[in-house]
Amino acid sequence: MALTLQTDKLTPRTADDLIVEFLGYAHGAAPGEDLEIDLRALHFIDPYGLLALCLLARYGRTLAQRVAFHLPVSYALRTYLGRVRFAEAVDGIDLIGPALLVDQEREKTASEALLEITRIEERVDVEAVLGKIGQRVEAILAEELRYTEVEISQFKNVVAELCHNILDHSENWGYLTAQRYTDPRAGRKYVVIGVGDLGIGIKKSLSVRYESAAWSHGQAITNSLRKHFSRDTTRGLGLYIVNQICNRYNGSLHIRSGDTRVYIRGQRHWEHVSTHFPGTQIAIALYQRDGA
Repeated sequence: MALTLQTDKLTPRTADDLIVEFLGYAHGAAPGEDLEIDLRALHFIDPYGLLALCLLARYGRTLAQRVAFHLPVSYALRTYLGRVRFAEAVDGIDLIGPALLVDQEREKTASEALLEITRIEERVDVEAVLGKIGQRVEAILAEELRYTEVEISQFKNVVAELCHNILDHSENWGYLTAQRYTDPRAGRKYVVIGVGDLGIGIKKSLSVRYESAAWSHGQAITNSLRKHFSRDTTRGLGLYIVNQICNRYNGSLHIRSGDTRVYIRGQRHWEHVSTHFPGTQIAIALYQRDGA
């Protein structure tokens, strides 16, 4: 029997709910039983939700021979999943239902507003990937959010560090994806970038340098946002700078690692504790500059 989503949107909150439900479902399955997730009710998936699906697919394959997704019936969402190369990202997973679609004209005109799901598997891949990412992220930040060259350069360095962190610190490989949106209430444009892996997580990564055994996962995440707080002395400013940029431009930050997702916006800080899941998942939302 498939695990059926009870929501029409997959965002950090509902994606976390799905992770918890999937872990209970998958670990409760009989030996040899297929794992299926029914996504047919979905009408919207943000970058964090995309990463969650990709990571659940990989995790599921460690437990079962066959993992399947029942694809959304929404034409717009199937087109979106086609554009972000979802089928390639979850290669080896059975996709059941109407084929994913790619509107070639829409893809051409909106190509600079989107980063398809990109695998970050080996160090040799990173620089080539970042070349494409840098061009598109620069276009999004400059044209849509009106960021300055200095701000764009700083942000690209952060994206690069987050990608390298997957290989340097997670002991695993992961994904990156991004999308531009317009807030219908405020009329402001913003971009959401998601990065995720199934690695050792922030707490274990920091244990290389710090006595972190007594920390909660929430404490480990919070510490990782502090300046110069890293597993080594030469790098580690990535999350600190991301948080500073988010504060400067009224953005927000979701970081999930271990059993906790931390949500930060301005001086507000929330921790959501649920079920342990491997790795680290991050979503960064940056808004259009005031007056742009």
